[in-house]
Amino acid sequence: MPRALPRLRDFSRIAVVQMAYLGDVALVFPLLQALRELHPAAQRMLVVTPAAAPLAECAEAVDEVLVYDKRGADAGIAGLRRCAQRIRRWGAELLLVPHRSLRTALLTLLSSSQYSVGTHRSALPWVFSARVPYGWHLHEVERNLLLLTPFADVGSRWQDLRNIPITLRFPEGAVGRLRHRLQEAGVPPTSSVIVLAPGSAWATKRWSSHHYASLAWLLRQRGHAVVITGSAAEVGLCASIAERSGALSLCGELSIAELLLLFRRARCVVGNDSAPIHLAELVGTPVVAIFGPTVPEFGFAPRLPRSRLIARQLPCRPCSVHGGRRCPIGTHECMESISPLEVMQQVLELAG
Repeated sequence: MPRALPRLRDFSRIAVVQMAYLGDVALVFPLLQALRELHPAAQRMLVVTPAAAPLAECAEAVDEVLVYDKRGADAGIAGLRRCAQRIRRWGAELLLVPHRSLRTALLTLLSSSQYSVGTHRSALPWVFSARVPYGWHLHEVERNLLLLTPFADVGSRWQDLRNIPITLRFPEGAVGRLRHRLQEAGVPPTSSVIVLAPGSAWATKRWSSHHYASLAWLLRQRGHAVVITGSAAEVGLCASIAERSGALSLCGELSIAELLLLFRRARCVVGNDSAPIHLAELVGTPVVAIFGPTVPEFGFAPRLPRSRLIARQLPCRPCSVHGGRRCPIGTHECMESISPLEVMQQVLELAG
């Protein structure tokens, strides 16, 4: 006899497992917010890597953050077992698992929760109590929300939650620290701020530093304060853009909470197909996203109505799912052919 569909409200402790990149974690926030809306009495845990833990702490819909250091202290099968034990000790009754890796599937198996939901594309799909379609035609936010469809008291209601507002919390003093740092650099509270986020983990996803420097210079000529941000690994990249354009680089200086607050302060954020565009949209700031080797049909395009996406229609696109280390045909035309003037026009339409 088929197993009866459970109700979401039958579970009082729900864990969401997303151990991928920072942008992927940002895109799981609507799922967590939906859980809070549908079942406010439940406790909600988010399982993430150390890099994403500060972002997870900013989600009001998260009651507990479990950090799984898969490449450090929790490496190997022993670390996997320890993490599963921590999930069991917390009392997780339901696991919602958008991350499709083998490691995550094994963690689901070892956690021994009452019920788990993955996708048909998950590694070891038999591990999960229920599997939902991957949803190739959907945005990643919607694919994540599909994990709610096996529950009898949710069903198609997930569609009403696709644009659910995200509520965030910030550490005490974060707003003041950011304001002080901007004023110290000559950016008063009344200035129009545009943020550039030129980095990406994948080289071919990056619009060139020369183009970013030209864009920054052009925007500064029109009276905008331009701030450049990135990770600690991108300090050199951001510093070179700042030096050539006169813009302010805060790369590597801000916490995740302060970065979110900076994005909220900005009129617009310009970035590649990478985490910053998703972080900016979390706080309601429109973005100009520059796409090259990847395409929006993969499900990671901007979602806000005012956001813009710039891309070239070329026969070689897309060349990979994630982008690569080098252009397969040696031209990088998909990015190099996008001019600073073209991007600036989109920015000015958003920022005024």
